[in-house]
Amino acid sequence: MASDSDSLKYLVVDRAKLHDSAVQSEWSKKKLVWVPHPEAGFVVGSIKSQSGDELTVEIQGGRGSTGGTKTFHKDDIQKMNPPKFEKVEDMAELSFLNEASVLHNLTDRYHSGLIYTYSGLFCVVVNPYRMLPIYTDKVVDLYRSKKRHEVPPHVFAVTDQAYRNMLLDREDQSILCTGESGAGKTENTKKVIQFLAIVASSHKDASRKQQQQQQFSTPAPLHRKASVSLSTKTGLTGQQGELEAQLLQANPILEAFGNAKTIKNDNSSRFGKFIRINFDQSGFIAGANIETYLLEKSRTVHQASEERTFHIFYQIPNGMSPDMKKEFLFEDPDKYTYLSHGNLHVPGLNDAVEFENTLEAMRIMGMSEEEQHGIFQVVSAVLHFGNMKFKQERSSDQALLPDNTVAQKLCKLLGVSVTDFTKALLKPRIKTGREFTVRSQNVAQVEFSTQALSKAMYERMFKWIVHRVNKSLDRSLRSGASFIGILDIAGFEIFKVNSFEQLCINYTNEKLQQLFNHTMFVLEQEEYKAEGIQWTFIDFGLDLQPTIDLIEKPMGTLSLLDEECWFPKATDKSYVEKLIREHSSSTKFIKPDFRSKADFSLKHYAGNVDYCCEQWLMKNMDPLNDNVVQLLANSSIKFVASLWKDTANIVSMTAQVSDSAPQQKFGGSRTRKGMFRTVGQLYKEQLSNLMSTLRQTQPHFVRCIIPNHDKKANKIVASLVLEQLRCNGVL
Repeated sequence: MASDSDSLKYLVVDRAKLHDSAVQSEWSKKKLVWVPHPEAGFVVGSIKSQSGDELTVEIQGGRGSTGGTKTFHKDDIQKMNPPKFEKVEDMAELSFLNEASVLHNLTDRYHSGLIYTYSGLFCVVVNPYRMLPIYTDKVVDLYRSKKRHEVPPHVFAVTDQAYRNMLLDREDQSILCTGESGAGKTENTKKVIQFLAIVASSHKDASRKQQQQQQFSTPAPLHRKASVSLSTKTGLTGQQGELEAQLLQANPILEAFGNAKTIKNDNSSRFGKFIRINFDQSGFIAGANIETYLLEKSRTVHQASEERTFHIFYQIPNGMSPDMKKEFLFEDPDKYTYLSHGNLHVPGLNDAVEFENTLEAMRIMGMSEEEQHGIFQVVSAVLHFGNMKFKQERSSDQALLPDNTVAQKLCKLLGVSVTDFTKALLKPRIKTGREFTVRSQNVAQVEFSTQALSKAMYERMFKWIVHRVNKSLDRSLRSGASFIGILDIAGFEIFKVNSFEQLCINYTNEKLQQLFNHTMFVLEQEEYKAEGIQWTFIDFGLDLQPTIDLIEKPMGTLSLLDEECWFPKATDKSYVEKLIREHSSSTKFIKPDFRSKADFSLKHYAGNVDYCCEQWLMKNMDPLNDNVVQLLANSSIKFVASLWKDTANIVSMTAQVSDSAPQQKFGGSRTRKGMFRTVGQLYKEQLSNLMSTLRQTQPHFVRCIIPNHDKKANKIVASLVLEQLRCNGVL
């Protein structure tokens, strides 16, 4: 266990050493400034002379700089703060709040192990890429019931402030953790829950009673004890009751099925979540609910180089007993087509131990053995979908399944007839007028169909798991008076190729940044008003409105996409043509030149993003083979059938293909308007509900920063951090 001094070393700076008058005097003589540098961002320089707008600066060596003398324009130079502001806890106190000073302060604190820093009303955290002893129960006690200025910066301080505000003002609160993948959003979200599970635990009031029960050999609520590694990972201690323990155990389950190794992050959340923790009148936790957003289901069928699919696909082969693997027909990971890189290991991660933790978390959550087995069957089935090998008939385009060995395993796992399943895949029945006809499928169509089914099945299972977790966390008998919501969602994304998923994520971040701007500047302007400063109110959130309108308003990018989905002959190309025709005059819309690979670009607050519209109509409709869906809905296995009980809104992919749109594998005579909800419509509605909830709360912002892409401790890449600070609204 870390001592108090160990913890404080990573939290507090000795400010007495920084208020040395001799150092201050020496600094004043040197006329020090910040000058731009290609690698370090900014380096220290000393002004030697000035001629008009040109300054001659002697550059100091170190931090990537070789020194020397250079001439700069006065606008390229940034002022430096006096030494007394070194490693300042709140950057709003800086005399000169410029890019160089913010970067220097965060870098200096980071190299000293001080990962949390305030910037006015919000908290900035830089991922340390190492374990720090600043999340123990003793540190929780240090921050409990303290005002922000009384303790060093920490996510615990933000959480305690939200908790106290909720109790005192009876106002719902929200904590928004935002940032790039690998910046530490999920870890800080877990720390928020850990803190609340301790300070707001109803278990503690009953501790004496429990001690008495233990004396008479009556088990306390938490005697379904988790493993040591699981307890450490989730923040589970003896201070929580059963509800609080279940709240902490929700994370290992969601991480197993929703997190994956990416190039940037070994434990990246591939979905967004809003965790709503309800409290009763006394401030005790009364229940919780988790809502999820945009699971990256495409990861189930393909992974980029050096990346993995969801953790559970590696936990099972490495951790499940041979007998259970045989029961659920699991094979060697290298034999699965959908595991692009076989049994890819993550340094420092033991998949076998993680599987035990997942099972333990499921047990604490109250999941029955039957439910667990149903989950394992579906995971196995998803993998087998990719191993069916189809061939083309010599005399026609009809696809064949020469060997149905894999199909037999798959159908056993899914509880359907192998004959009916094969027929539904290869020769589905479609309705033409009042009659049904059999339509032949080529290899490309069948492979697309199987991928779509496996992705949909995994997504439905994930939603079932979230619903099951919520069922355990729901304590409707203990009605909640107020709540604290914690948002952990993907940050702004700009890749070389940006698709429909990036548009949805960036649309979300535009809305969140608008809320951030509005909240920060409204509060700032209210302070001006309180101090009697003459000020005309400005809503800075409106700056982002034109881009948001371009995405969400009628005739915007999402509604035009929906519109194209109703037309039988529509294609991705016709959608792009309509977009350009409608929005080429907009200042936020950029029409690409003939050399560009992008179909269009949008001017977001964080920069211009090029979007490629390949497969957008397909992604928006998310079509499935309805013949197979009906078989699954009538499965002999209760768990499988329950995943497919709501099939009314499914878009059929067995409709007649239009001759004028050969690049679309499916589509054609589509479902009539109003018969189904598109992915874009559902997401827009979900986001609208989230924003409505957040606007009714008092928000607290935690801006997470990734220091480098090498996952190394004590290394900061200046250009990467500056880019994030601009995207996050810190600068």
